[in-house]
Amino acid sequence: MSSLKIYKELDLTSSSCAGPIGELSSVIDELREGEAVKVILGDEATKKDITLWAKKRGVKIVQESQEGNKYILLVSK
Repeated sequence: MSSLKIYKELDLTSSSCAGPIGELSSVIDELREGEAVKVILGDEATKKDITLWAKKRGVKIVQESQEGNKYILLVSK
């Protein structure tokens, strides 16, 4: 896990509904082996949406944490 390189950090705390998934989707397509995207979300509903989306897309959420009212996910191919 620590060998993953953060390719990009997306602060999606100000967007909800399909916005975060659309942004994350286009960045995931750019990822290479061993790279991950750090996603910062502002609510639990969006975190759940992204978790479901990741399962459908076949991408992995390799790390999940919470800092205050923000949810941080590390997403990898």
